Amino acid sequence: MILLSASKGYAGYAGGTIVQLDTSTEAALVAQGLATVSAGPVTPGAVTTTMNKGRVGIAAGASSVVITNAQVTTESKISAVLSNAAADGTALYVARIAPANGSFTIYVNANATAAIAIDWSIQLPQGEFPL
Repeated sequence: MILLSASKGYAGYAGGTIVQLDTSTEAALVAQGLATVSAGPVTPGAVTTTMNKGRVGIAAGASSVVITNAQVTTESKISAVLSNAAADGTALYVARIAPANGSFTIYVNANATAAIAIDWSIQLPQGEFPL
């Protein structure tokens, strides 16, 4: 995981947030001085991104999170799974993913008792490529 520079965002993620990207992207951002390595959890809350996969955090006391992404339509196929190292006592699984035009919401089965992380991906129709 990396902490993005406070003055620079990446792929729609706001500057100053902790995000998890693929290893080569993180290494490139660190090498360019646009991020630093972080051991902290992913910053919980709504995310705007142009990526077709990622990790998002749901804050303690919440049961959903919104990801804004221009690639998403009401017909999009999206997958999501909890990715915590230790299971939360109440938020045990992704209950529903609701796509809309330009965003989607991930719901877990109950309010989290602590911040939780969720890995998600947008399945692009065969023959299409990410923006």
